[in-house]
Amino acid sequence: MTDTKKRKDIKPPVFDYADFLERIDGDVDLLKEVIEIFLEDTPRLLADLFAAIRRGDAGAVERAAHTLKGATANISAKRLYALSHQVQQAAKNGDAASLEPRIHQFAENFDKLTRELKKYLAS
Repeated sequence: MTDTKKRKDIKPPVFDYADFLERIDGDVDLLKEVIEIFLEDTPRLLADLFAAIRRGDAGAVERAAHTLKGATANISAKRLYALSHQVQQAAKNGDAASLEPRIHQFAENFDKLTRELKKYLAS
């Protein structure tokens, strides 16, 4: 197995707490505030993305995925960031066939992330 193949098989973490904390200079209060905003705003962003995919509106898919990519980057939600990037590129390249199956991937990974973030906030 090549190194490239090995790297593709490795999934990024759902939430990289250490990276996020480092990016905000260790400000735990800010970290919690940003997570709360993310949890409040992101369901709407996902709904917009899913609706655009179902409509077959590649431009709206690309914009929604770009917005999600930024939101997930802000909190070091690396798995959803990678998925957002893939969807944005697929929409940009006109690969509509690969978009519909991604709805399930987004929903599943967002659920995992939400559980992790809520668990962190409760601790």
